[in-house]
Amino acid sequence: MEKPLSNTDYIFSEAIDGPFIIDLYAADYVMIEETFTDVLREYDDFVQRIITTYHENDVAALKSAVHKIKPLFGFVGLTTQQSRCLQMENTCLSMTPAQLAEAFPPFQTMLLEAKSIIEKENTRLAAFNAANR
Repeated sequence: MEKPLSNTDYIFSEAIDGPFIIDLYAADYVMIEETFTDVLREYDDFVQRIITTYHENDVAALKSAVHKIKPLFGFVGLTTQQSRCLQMENTCLSMTPAQLAEAFPPFQTMLLEAKSIIEKENTRLAAFNAANR
């Protein structure tokens, strides 16, 4: 029988909303790791679609692409990034081209930095789960 894990066994990095994740997955760290792995598998395609639609000046498609990536951040406890996606999704259609040109680079940076956070947390989770099997 596997050793049951408690929510105090693993401490999420500061960027991750640990209590949210623990509650969402009922402290099932194997499932959490699997989810992080699944998110990483799809992440680059989602980000590339956002960048492409921005460079094509297709704001409706940009809004749709941001809408599609938004839940991924919730799945991995990046609730701040999820909120930023909601803000971009809700405002990009009403932005002038100049406003969007100003808002997009920091948004893109956030997307790229989030991948690194997810990768690092996934590595830590894998080590934690391997040590507790």
